[in-house]
Amino acid sequence: MQCPRCQAENPSQAKFCLECGARLALACAGCGTELPAGAKFCLECGQPVASASAVAARFASPESYTPKYLAERILTSKTALEGERKQVTVLFADLKGSMELLADRDPEDARTLLDAVLTRMMEAVHRFEGVVNNLMGDGLMAIFGAPLAHEDHALRACYAALALQSAMRAYAEEALRTHGVRVQARVGLNSGEVVVRSIGGDLRMDYAAIGQTTHLAARMEQLAPPGSIQMTAGTLRLAEGFVQAEPLGPVPVKGLVEPVEVFELKGATSGRTRFQAATGGRLTRFVGRESELETLQRTLDKAEGGHGQVLAAIGEAGVGKSRLFWEFTRSHRTKGWLVLESGSVSYGKAAAYQPLIAFLKGYCGIEEGDDARKIREKVTGKILTLDQALAPVIPPLLSLMEVPVQDSEWQGLDPALRRQRTLEGVKGLLLREAKVQPLCLVFEDLHWIDTETQAFLDTLVESLPGARVLLLANYRPGYQHAWGGKTYFAQSRLDPLPAGSAEELLETLLGKGAGLAPLKQLLIQRAEGNPFFLEESVRTLVETGVLSGGPGDYRPVKEISVVQVPAAVQAVLAARMDRLPPEEKRLLQTASVVGTHGVFVRSQPLPRTGVHLQARADPRGGLREPGGGEKKGLPFRPCSSHRAAGKPPPWGIP
Repeated sequence: MQCPRCQAENPSQAKFCLECGARLALACAGCGTELPAGAKFCLECGQPVASASAVAARFASPESYTPKYLAERILTSKTALEGERKQVTVLFADLKGSMELLADRDPEDARTLLDAVLTRMMEAVHRFEGVVNNLMGDGLMAIFGAPLAHEDHALRACYAALALQSAMRAYAEEALRTHGVRVQARVGLNSGEVVVRSIGGDLRMDYAAIGQTTHLAARMEQLAPPGSIQMTAGTLRLAEGFVQAEPLGPVPVKGLVEPVEVFELKGATSGRTRFQAATGGRLTRFVGRESELETLQRTLDKAEGGHGQVLAAIGEAGVGKSRLFWEFTRSHRTKGWLVLESGSVSYGKAAAYQPLIAFLKGYCGIEEGDDARKIREKVTGKILTLDQALAPVIPPLLSLMEVPVQDSEWQGLDPALRRQRTLEGVKGLLLREAKVQPLCLVFEDLHWIDTETQAFLDTLVESLPGARVLLLANYRPGYQHAWGGKTYFAQSRLDPLPAGSAEELLETLLGKGAGLAPLKQLLIQRAEGNPFFLEESVRTLVETGVLSGGPGDYRPVKEISVVQVPAAVQAVLAARMDRLPPEEKRLLQTASVVGTHGVFVRSQPLPRTGVHLQARADPRGGLREPGGGEKKGLPFRPCSSHRAAGKPPPWGIP
């Protein structure tokens, strides 16, 4: 008998899952009598069975409840995904005490209640591009990071869990009013690895969990009190800085020798990017970007003279685009400038104007928790203080922030005209502010930008000549815009740090001990100058007990032969690979196993990857070992032990 919750196989007589403890036996909602699998009516009281079977009729397969845009992405790339190992976060959620809630209730009423609960749960998951892989009678199991890889799968799962609980709290009032019951959900999260075995035409994913990935997520759910979210240290580690969590201490878990550290997820922080989350802690030394800072200074001088400028920093994930802007805007160079910052997030494309809204909230001094009245006061005061003639801008700004607008003219406009007024109004506000003081506008991660915010930036860029405005934008290769032909546009490509700068950074992270020299060389070789990869690698070495001591004063306590790729780095690289066409992705995977040394007779560049592959044929057929390719700018190495085990190499694949 297969558990509907974690898919573990159980003996036919099992009443509870041996793996996750979920109830396997079907029970009557009316009298509680245990029933054989597939029963439609109770053998004791004749009551129709209204739990899992009723819900299953409506939610028969993932195809029936997965949003179309997600389904298309999964089906398009499913061949390339099958057989892959993925870093994921698993989410379990259920309605606490559902059997008691449904007791003595009409089956149709029970179905209405359960459908409403499951619909709200699924909406929260799909909002952050998670995949609901299993629906139980009163809950669900969702996976973030597979079959679609996301570099921030743990963060998405945390946000989805918070959104789910928020939706359930809102529905609780309605359920109490219409059904006379109090509904509360409990949620559990855990991060780990799974292998995607296959993806069916109905989108159902067959997977194999690695270790305790699924089991621990289910256990977190069972431990969570109603209305709460509990997660493991592994999930918190990947979302740290973005979420607020309270430690609950170690908890013994069946099947594990050591207790598991458990945390309760309380909420989200204000950080929207990885760098913003990191600034809450200790920043590492800033090295190797002197020429880029000089370019920024020259551009700033032009903008200060009334010649508006756009400067784009282009680079791969982790090379330091955000850090460069942070150092520049917080230095003496921007004294006397008004600096306003915003950015896009990976899960924000479906929500229009979110970067622009965050940008305007910072400008107006709006804080988290401000109600509609407070927001109206701050927006109105800020605008009218700047210029009374800007009064028409107030309704569009309030509308963007979802504050009711008491303006009959604005209410009477059609959507297209509202959009135009919004874009022109915000642009006019910024250009007017630039007459009072020069503006430095920072927009981050444009590769994730939504279409409406993109339209605003295009409108703003057209109006920059003659304004004291410096627009700084950063993005990864592949993002397209229409500004390239502007005389006031410049771009600066950030490459990985050279060996000397990487060694300076590692000296700050590790220290100057003579025994650290081999480790530094190994890290420089593996990370190839990517600051994020270097920092995460050092952090992983500390967490796994390879290094002891403190920042800047570490010493190795174990022999280091292979550097384990950090989970955060794996996620970044896997997400990048999933964006490739299937044939290029397969070629890249093959090359990563073949290796980096040998004599080559064929050369092929991979578009959009920064990778140049070279290979030779094996006279015996297939690819010969050693063999492989030359790679530029990204981690790329083989591992014979991982090849033998059928696993991807432990260090990154771009």
